[in-house]
Amino acid sequence: MSEPQYKLPAVIGIDKEKCTQCHLCIAACPVKYCNDASKITEGIQVNHDLCIGCGECIKACTHKARIPLDDTEEFLQALQQHEKIGVLVAPAVDVNFPGQLPNLLGWLKSLGVTMTFDVSFGAEITTYQYVKALERGAKTPIIAQPCPAVVSYIETYRPQLIQHLAPTGSPVMDIATWVHQHHPGMKLAFLSPCLAKKREFMDPNTHGKIHYNVTIGKIKEYLAAQKIDLANFPSTGFDGPMEAERGLLFSQPGGLQETFKRYGLPLKPHQIRRIEGKEVYDEFLDELEKEIQKGGCEVILVDVLNCRHGCNRGTGTIYDERTTDDILRLQQQRLEKHKEKYYPSPEALASLTKLLSAMKSQDFERSYEDRSAAFTALQTPTADMITVLHEAMGKTKPQDIKNCGACGYFSCEAMAKAVLNDLYRPQQCHHYLEAYYREHSGDQD
Repeated sequence: MSEPQYKLPAVIGIDKEKCTQCHLCIAACPVKYCNDASKITEGIQVNHDLCIGCGECIKACTHKARIPLDDTEEFLQALQQHEKIGVLVAPAVDVNFPGQLPNLLGWLKSLGVTMTFDVSFGAEITTYQYVKALERGAKTPIIAQPCPAVVSYIETYRPQLIQHLAPTGSPVMDIATWVHQHHPGMKLAFLSPCLAKKREFMDPNTHGKIHYNVTIGKIKEYLAAQKIDLANFPSTGFDGPMEAERGLLFSQPGGLQETFKRYGLPLKPHQIRRIEGKEVYDEFLDELEKEIQKGGCEVILVDVLNCRHGCNRGTGTIYDERTTDDILRLQQQRLEKHKEKYYPSPEALASLTKLLSAMKSQDFERSYEDRSAAFTALQTPTADMITVLHEAMGKTKPQDIKNCGACGYFSCEAMAKAVLNDLYRPQQCHHYLEAYYREHSGDQD
């Protein structure tokens, strides 16, 4: 297996001064072995080629030792140097700046941003391209890929599913393609709810169309630190190409499914699956792969997101700022007003479909890469090796195999694999520490 074309960029940083090695990050992580807990003075380090950028460790870390990384600082510096930059605005931005989106666009223009574009329209392009891919006979199930954490997981841990990833781009990549066609030479930034988008933009398969991943959370922090009141800036609109319809919903769970329904394909309810959150990695993709291998999978489209509450409360947002119910209410209100204003009739909706149908599908094609070499390079212990590793932790009897989860791996066997690959120390095992205490304290109770 050949080495991947590029190393995955870091989207999660570590403050080793704050890391207490409590192992909550390992417990929360769906892939475990991207965490290296072997160096007690360095804090738990991250192997970025095994990390999928799901952000679970950031939410789990009560010590604030896990740090979200994005391009906000570089973006602002580039604007100060008068670079020509357009900003692609995620659907999640509106509900994270309720009632302030036009003023936010005005503030961006005041910084020198050349043009702004609504990624909701990119979602319309994406959905239409999925429909066309099905008509061309694309391999099903088509796994939607607006979420780069899911893409990284499949490329690294389930490469057999790569052939099922959507053959077209994500909403932000699709609107970026349109912008480059109509405004060549413009650098692009994405005002984003997602840390992992940085990886999508740096992937050679997306051809460098977007330069900066600027997260909602970092922009909010900047506005607060600079005491900037968005109400002081003029209300402005997007610069094209036209208004989205149901694509506004793409940032919420099931948003793709709702947009897809508009085309009236004769699909049964069970043939469009919606899934989000850690269950994607813990259970769903495993079951999907088994169904495909058996040859009886009837699923046509998988609407999948890494974040349990969708992009609206993604890894690049301030998660606890408002509830999911509040966000969904705001998004539904925006959709109703938007449809009343821009799509009050079948004729108006037909104009959207006409524009989408005029776009060349090949312009929006996307390919992927098998990155599993980083994972398969890890040694998998044999049964005899596991026995030896367990003995090093004082586990000599069946009742010593407690699978207590204190290490974060949730099974003694999974932890043994981490120890074998120098990602964990035997002395960190709860059973080892308990036995040590009993031996040295004389407490046998």
